[in-house]
Amino acid sequence: MGMGLFLLFVCAAGGTFCGYMILFSYKRNYLYLQDVCGMISALKQNLSYKKDSVPVVLSGLNVNSAQLKKNIQEYIDFTRGQSDKREVSRGFLPQATFDGVKDLFEAIGGSDEHSQNTRLEALSARFEKLRETAENKYKNMGAVAVKLGFLIGLGVGILAI
Repeated sequence: MGMGLFLLFVCAAGGTFCGYMILFSYKRNYLYLQDVCGMISALKQNLSYKKDSVPVVLSGLNVNSAQLKKNIQEYIDFTRGQSDKREVSRGFLPQATFDGVKDLFEAIGGSDEHSQNTRLEALSARFEKLRETAENKYKNMGAVAVKLGFLIGLGVGILAI
């Protein structure tokens, strides 16, 4: 009997852990997109008022996402001649987000002020939609994943007993 309860506990804990891992992936994507939206906003403000160079603006950003920090550093390395190719590493990003990030880093710093501002506006709208979708997934689907993980783990534990 004691071993059966232990097995039930382990299965429920394992299912809950899997649910939290899914929640974490949704949260990581949402936070990345939130930082990208902040980065675009900072670039638009700089373009309109300060007119600092893009690497200076990107270096001064307060970014929480480790993946975005890596992407920014890759861009800065390219602009300073420390890298031969303009690459953006994908990491955990879904394809739609990755395509948008590639477009963003290809667009910044490459044209006149008016064209740059127009392109940033279009990218801002695109990333806002992606961010809203990711936020809904994180808040709604993440909670469901944890609950479902627990219930599936509990079910497997009951069947194993």
